[in-house]
Amino acid sequence: MSQGTFKSLLAAAFIGTVALALAASSLFGQAFYGSVVGNVTDQSSAVLRGATVTIINLGTQERRQAKSDDNGSYQFLNLVPATYRVEVELSGFRRAAVPAVEVTVSGAIRADVRLQLGEVTQSMEVSAAAPLLQTENANLGQTVNNRSVQELPVNGRNLLNLVALVPGVVPQGSTEGNALTGKNVFAAGNYQIGGGAANQNATYFDGVPANTAVGNLTALVPSPDVTSEFRVQTSSNSAEFGRYAGGVINMTSRSGTNEFHGSVYEYLRNRALNANSFFANKNNTGKAAFTQNQFGGTAGGRVKKDKLFFFAGYEGYRQRQGFNFLASVPLPAMYGGDFTGWKNSAGTVIPIYDPLTQCGRGNNTACATGQTIQRNTFPGNVIPASRINPVSRKLVAYPILAAPSIPGQANTAIGNYAKNVASGGDNDQVTGRLDHNISDKLRLFGRYTRWNSTNTPVDLFNNGIYAGQSYSPETFVTNNAVAGVTWVPSQSMVFDLRASYGRWNYLRRANTGISMEKTFGFPAYMDQQLPLLRGIAGETGVPSLSIGNYTALAGMPSYNAGHLFSISNDYVLLPTLSWVKGRHTFKFGADFRNMQNNYYQELPGGQFNFTNNFTAQNGQNPGASGNGLASMLLGYGSGGTVAAFALPWQTLGYQAYFAQDTWQVTSKLTLNAGLRWEFPGAYKERYDRAASFNPDQINPVLSELGIRVNGQPIKGALNFVNTPEHPGRALKRQPNNLIAPRLGLAYRVNEKTVVRAGGGIYYLPANVVFDEGPYGNALNRYNNSWLTTLDGSVSPLYSIDNPFPNGFIPSLGNNLRQAQKLTIGSAPPAQLQRTPYPYAGQWNLTIQRQAWQGIAVEAAYAGSRGVHLPRGAWQRNALPSQYLSLGTSLNDQVPNPFFGLVTVGNLSQPSVARQQLLLPFPQYTGVNELGAYLGNSSYHSLQVKVEKRFPEGGTVLAAYTFSKNIGDVESLTSWLDTGVGGTSLQDPNNLRNEKALSGFDSRRRLTLSYVLDLPIGKGKSFLNGGPRIAQKLVSNWSVSGTSTFQDGFPLALTATGVATGSGLGLRPNVVPNCDPRVSGSAQSKLEGWFNRSCFTVPQAFSFGNEARTNSRLRGHGIANYNISLAKSTEITERFKLEFRAEIFNLFNRVQFAQPNLTVTTAANPTTGFTTAQLNQPRLIQLGMRLRF
Repeated sequence: MSQGTFKSLLAAAFIGTVALALAASSLFGQAFYGSVVGNVTDQSSAVLRGATVTIINLGTQERRQAKSDDNGSYQFLNLVPATYRVEVELSGFRRAAVPAVEVTVSGAIRADVRLQLGEVTQSMEVSAAAPLLQTENANLGQTVNNRSVQELPVNGRNLLNLVALVPGVVPQGSTEGNALTGKNVFAAGNYQIGGGAANQNATYFDGVPANTAVGNLTALVPSPDVTSEFRVQTSSNSAEFGRYAGGVINMTSRSGTNEFHGSVYEYLRNRALNANSFFANKNNTGKAAFTQNQFGGTAGGRVKKDKLFFFAGYEGYRQRQGFNFLASVPLPAMYGGDFTGWKNSAGTVIPIYDPLTQCGRGNNTACATGQTIQRNTFPGNVIPASRINPVSRKLVAYPILAAPSIPGQANTAIGNYAKNVASGGDNDQVTGRLDHNISDKLRLFGRYTRWNSTNTPVDLFNNGIYAGQSYSPETFVTNNAVAGVTWVPSQSMVFDLRASYGRWNYLRRANTGISMEKTFGFPAYMDQQLPLLRGIAGETGVPSLSIGNYTALAGMPSYNAGHLFSISNDYVLLPTLSWVKGRHTFKFGADFRNMQNNYYQELPGGQFNFTNNFTAQNGQNPGASGNGLASMLLGYGSGGTVAAFALPWQTLGYQAYFAQDTWQVTSKLTLNAGLRWEFPGAYKERYDRAASFNPDQINPVLSELGIRVNGQPIKGALNFVNTPEHPGRALKRQPNNLIAPRLGLAYRVNEKTVVRAGGGIYYLPANVVFDEGPYGNALNRYNNSWLTTLDGSVSPLYSIDNPFPNGFIPSLGNNLRQAQKLTIGSAPPAQLQRTPYPYAGQWNLTIQRQAWQGIAVEAAYAGSRGVHLPRGAWQRNALPSQYLSLGTSLNDQVPNPFFGLVTVGNLSQPSVARQQLLLPFPQYTGVNELGAYLGNSSYHSLQVKVEKRFPEGGTVLAAYTFSKNIGDVESLTSWLDTGVGGTSLQDPNNLRNEKALSGFDSRRRLTLSYVLDLPIGKGKSFLNGGPRIAQKLVSNWSVSGTSTFQDGFPLALTATGVATGSGLGLRPNVVPNCDPRVSGSAQSKLEGWFNRSCFTVPQAFSFGNEARTNSRLRGHGIANYNISLAKSTEITERFKLEFRAEIFNLFNRVQFAQPNLTVTTAANPTTGFTTAQLNQPRLIQLGMRLRF
């Protein structure tokens, strides 16, 4: 049988199964319910066939029945997580009942029953503690039960912080122990699970995805009070799951029961309860202002007994958090051109050079022999007033100068601006759920959640300007609705269907409504043309400035402080059919998704960058001479952009089909085998405004004009979708043969020991790369570049007072020939028609043993390998390495073959740098391939877990992971990480040198979590007598907490000051036989975390030999303790009042941020210095809750 025929038959079988399910009033869902399985035997362990088994939901009285089969086995599938009673009866035997079986999300709970001879009218209770052994499948993971969700101390009650308690999970960046308000909510899913990178996980809430349509980010974090429980699955999941390369996070909402229940609560935190930060104490700065209130309530119960139930919850969150903002700003005299105060750490004045005095240029003196770059200093280190650019003069004066507020470091004045400012935001979430048990065979449910989060704008310099994304007003809104139906036509068959709609809005507003001509003196064409370049917001605004040597200038915003408009719609349909046949439990299903996204982001005033290059002695190798502000005052920049945007309407359709078989081979051995067939889909744009890049195609425009380079035709061209060169409307031609096998086994060696093994293939989402869609396409985003030099910062070209003399190019639209022509001379983003599809292989071997007194010990070897992983971006137009030996001659000017064709940018001039014509695609200044599926990773780990459950409901969980993660790519969401390095690519022509420890590699990680009732008071072991009032005081105390210990992440050093022609990052050289490690405590290394003398800057036009991350150097690790003490007091039989005190970072231990890792050509006084605290100081939170 041919492969094509096999695929056609397989597709027909899947489609037929789904059609049967839908025709039968189907219901859908994946492994988001739980199940109960068991064997019925007599006293001699002989199996009993035909026993009637009834399972009853104790909260809703929903019941189902099944018969034990020829093997004595029974199964109940698709059970809502809750507490159940299992009853078994058979003629000739006494009736038996298991009174309380806790069904968990995605859990297969075993409840074996042994019957005794007697009359059916006689009954007996079978004790069944919550099972500690996982005997039915091979996946690796951990369930966090409802009590742990409710009582573990979690900062900001961010539910997903509990993910970090599971073996095989490493939080990235600032995720560990942080709240969500006042920061980008995307950080909520920033976890590395099972060796996969952050945000390559699948998150579900009530069985439907909670990831965004772009970037696969987490879009919804439910309140703990509306969450029943959740499970983190880290390895070897069944074929029901797809679109991830890390782990699966399953959360379920609470539902109503026959009993009315609810709560109201408030948690309070303020400055008086908090400790001061390490550096605030060091600098004798008082505690920053802080207030936080988190409040809400829930209610649930019956609408109609045993039939219709409701549950609703609301939570509000208000936070205002002060922080000590520390920056470096120019001295007041510098704004007027006086740089006599610009000194190094030794107190020596750093000279400011005049770029117009370059030897050999214009009428200047010829350069001395062997001297190619030489400038003269400004007399007295003062720029004459006549040389200050008029636009620059207005920029530095708008609206007020950022003057130093403290002295800063001696001589250098580094860190001379400090201010206590307040950030934070408001957060509101509402959830409502209905459950309807129409009959014992048909069940419906629906849920709606709205989550609204806003960030408070921060005015850092008292001028009303938002100085960056972290300080701008942002709004995140998530709407999520899900409906499901479950139909049980017989005891051996269950249909399940789940449908959902998710809408996610992300909005940011920049400073606009400002005339760039009248306010700053820019040419009139800036006001006239900029609004015409915008997709929706036709406005101009405050320009975004980046100035070397300084944190900010007069509060001018950094790049990210622009408009942002993103709206996503996700439609999901998940049907499944479960069928029990003998020893087999089959499950067939499908996964249909339609993901839509409209995205727009731009800077209303453009981006302008200034470095020290034009005021250094040597612009191509500036070192520590010169000053970024001095370059700006002269009007000479290092580049910038004004972007032209269209608003793309992009959609992506995904479908997958799966089959899974759980085969109970014997009473001891269970096999799990599954197959998933995925059609990942590709982005389409409503108006076909998308084009791919073909690196092998002769450029048709240049071919027609007869333009060649070095006598050869020029390759590289854009092709519109839905044309002969690019058939179809989809931006990429994705494979339709993504077959993902899954295999696992669980073997019960005896009643106390289980051995499990499993593995599988898992494909990443097609939308995991943020820009890889119509939004990032050359047709919808055109960057008009500010051309500042033609010879590598030796001579300036266009100054800030007329940065775009040839005007702007708008977004390219739908004219193919126009687009092919206008992109010449630019740096178009490249999206290829065909790329390898990324996937990961996962495997594990696990031994689990129930030791003594309810303690289970689990040890697992778990590994994964990522293949064709996305880099996010890769510069295809990097200078080939063999030309680096040409050195400075690469900047020599040669005739430009594109002159006259190109009107803006580097290629619009009669001459061009020699380097340009040596590029693979000389008609472009850059070709940034989005996606670039060239990465690989490998992960190996030992994961050990010890769990103790108490009959009263308490738990203790210890999780240890010893792992090694190696790869040549990093997380695609490094912008969310504050403690991960190694994201910068050094040499695009040598990707092998990128292989190193991953930036988020943590060799050892240990977590401890516990929820315990103290053994004092009424009915307990101690203080169980005495007066009633005394009993009230000492009874019902509980303690819970989490402790985390983790190695720091490896450090990633970079180098500056030398051109390599790659336009990317540079790493230093390693001095042979030099140990970079420094001994001593963390505090003793604050001004020298590593031995700086072990690293040097590479020679000009060469790359450093330092690894992407350094395996011998690591940042500061984690040693954190959180604890909560709670007292519950019974007011009446139905009302209980609970008081809670929670302490985060109990011992106020500081975790330092990574040091300055930049190695420069001159002695950098801050290299190796650590000046920030990564974690939060001790926080105390008080809470009160009324339960009924």
